[in-house]
Amino acid sequence: MDGALIDWHPVAVATVLMALDVATGFAGAAKNKALESGKMREGAWHKAGFFGLIGLAAVWEAGSLWLGSEVSGLGIAVPDLPAVGAVCTFVVATEIVSVLENLCALNPDIASLPVVKRLKPHEQEEQGSPDDWETVIIEKK
Repeated sequence: MDGALIDWHPVAVATVLMALDVATGFAGAAKNKALESGKMREGAWHKAGFFGLIGLAAVWEAGSLWLGSEVSGLGIAVPDLPAVGAVCTFVVATEIVSVLENLCALNPDIASLPVVKRLKPHEQEEQGSPDDWETVIIEKK
C-alpha cells in the first residue's frame, strides 16, 4: 500500500464499474425510450449509498489501525479487517450484474451467453425499480 492507510485501488475499480453501470443503464433506457428522471435520481441515491458504505469501511479500517496501537498496551485487540476491499468486492459484484443486465437491453444476443443465462433477471416494479437505470429484457416463453 506504499505507506497509505487504505488501499484505494478497490475503490477505483468500484467507481469505474459504477460509472459503467450509469452509462450502460442510460444507453439502455434511451434505446427503449424509457428515460425517467425519477429512476435516474433513485439510481444516484443508490450509488451514493455505495460510496457511503465504502467511506464507512475506510473509517473502520483506518480507525482499527489507530485504535489498535492505542489499546495494545491494555491487552485489547481491535480487529484489523480489510473492510474497504470486502465492501468494494460486494459493490463490484453488484455492478457487474447490473452492467450485464444493461448490456442485454442494448443487445439481446448477450442474454444468450452462458454466463448471462445463469443470472435471474428481475422484473421492474410498476412504480420503478429501486435499482439504478436498469432496463432488463425478459424473454416470454
